Amino acid sequence: PADSYLNGMSVIRIAEQEEVDAIHPGIGFLSENPNFALLCRRHGFNFIGPRARSMELMGNKSNAIATARKLKVSVVPGSQGVIANAAEGQAIANEIGYPVLIKAAFGGGGKGMRVVRDSVHFRDEFLRTSQEARSAFGNGDVYLEKFVESMRHVEVQILRDSLGNTHVLGMRDCTVQRDNQKLIEESGSYKFPKELQDAILGYGEAIASEIDYVGAGTIEFIFDRRAGQVYFMEMNTRLQVEHPVTELTTGVDIVQEQIRTAAGESIADLKVTPKGYAMEVRVNAERMVAGGEGRYAFVPSPGKVTRLRLPEAANIRIISAVEEGDDIPPYYDSLMVQIIAYGRSRNAVIKQLRDYIDTVEIEGVYTNLALMEAILDDPVFKDGDYDTGFIPNFFKRAEMKKVLARSEARNRSVREAIDLDAIRIENSDELRVLSPRTGVFYPSPTPDDPPFVEIGDVFNVDQPLCLLEAMKVFENLKLADFNSGNGKELFAKDAQFTITRVLAESGQTVNQGDLLFIVKPVTAAQSQPKTKESSKAADKKQVAAAGGD
Repeated sequence: PADSYLNGMSVIRIAEQEEVDAIHPGIGFLSENPNFALLCRRHGFNFIGPRARSMELMGNKSNAIATARKLKVSVVPGSQGVIANAAEGQAIANEIGYPVLIKAAFGGGGKGMRVVRDSVHFRDEFLRTSQEARSAFGNGDVYLEKFVESMRHVEVQILRDSLGNTHVLGMRDCTVQRDNQKLIEESGSYKFPKELQDAILGYGEAIASEIDYVGAGTIEFIFDRRAGQVYFMEMNTRLQVEHPVTELTTGVDIVQEQIRTAAGESIADLKVTPKGYAMEVRVNAERMVAGGEGRYAFVPSPGKVTRLRLPEAANIRIISAVEEGDDIPPYYDSLMVQIIAYGRSRNAVIKQLRDYIDTVEIEGVYTNLALMEAILDDPVFKDGDYDTGFIPNFFKRAEMKKVLARSEARNRSVREAIDLDAIRIENSDELRVLSPRTGVFYPSPTPDDPPFVEIGDVFNVDQPLCLLEAMKVFENLKLADFNSGNGKELFAKDAQFTITRVLAESGQTVNQGDLLFIVKPVTAAQSQPKTKESSKAADKKQVAAAGGD
């Protein structure tokens, strides 16, 4: 991303070459970057978005919170600004109490967010969140909020022109999430008090007027179900993935209105006609894998889309980022396709979506379609009474073996499992550690930290060896990861191993099957005296004895 869609001057050079008049920044990357908005305008291009000063106020989450407080809008307790370092963050977390949420100041799309439930894990989670934010958004600043245990996630869509005309297009509910990223968005919210809905619609209009906003924007709120309280969360000063939900239920083309307001036109006479119900599901390139104690992980699945069938259907709208034969790289978000259904009622829309997903075919990469099918069939989802803990609670009550089997059946022939023959080195007790997927290799948690493992270190199967980044998600890679779902134990869980070679370099893009490390089992006698320090000393002695440098 830093070399492509986060490179503002590259975008400007292409715009100059193509002789365009205006630049629409999309829904990510530079879309909320005030410096890019200024850059566009300084080079004579109309930036289709708000003024830079509005973006500075609201695009930075800590500034947005200050604006809400000025308007007497309740905000979640937290740092009220960017945290300088992990120690400062830990002190604030200890003060407001766990669990807490670490959030990227320039984040969006559910990225750069982590829940921390105790002080023991705070530093590591702080560093990982900051690194993820730097990779995804070009800025590693983070802030802190108290984590609300039972909440619904709702948002207000606004449009405003440069003449001061504001339209609040309604509310959306984005409560069904995994890893803080939205999976399903809909045009209504079950059991959301009418007085609170009226309040947040008013808050949306007040915030837009306060910052003299121009264009389309979304103001997000947390509804604390236990306290019956709504809190301002953030404002997205851009178009959102779920905008079609509001378009279908209001008759307003939000993108068209973005372009009109950027051109200085008035939206005073814009007709907003609320009607029906709409729901969107996000189809992501990811594989759901079973973890311990009823937990499931979502592993990014970059690769080539070998088959794509998205049939046309009544009252179904499709927005696809891929075509058959496309390669999905590891550098960007996992979102592939948006499927939006429109109908008279929520129940009718759920049935439409479920029936349509049955007809969708995607092969070559793993997707979450099987999970979407199971959620749409779930009685709790159909009833509509849940919070942002819906997904982990769903995992507890659903027949997950069937869901996983359906996922594997839907995503047949994606990849072959790494087996014993693939990792063995002939005439040797050494074993290959192969990359299980495409991603970017990092040997340490941050550039300032030592590597997880070095040559000569002794470790067990549960110790992290490196980080693999794919689709803006950082994951630890352990030898134990290769023992899941293969039918055989590739790396003995009770054994210890030592690193004999490190083949990948920091920041290197690796493909599935690429060689990362060579390891070998060690005996109990070998493992006893081996520490990181002693192994380094032994390595130096070996090099010196060999006449090395």
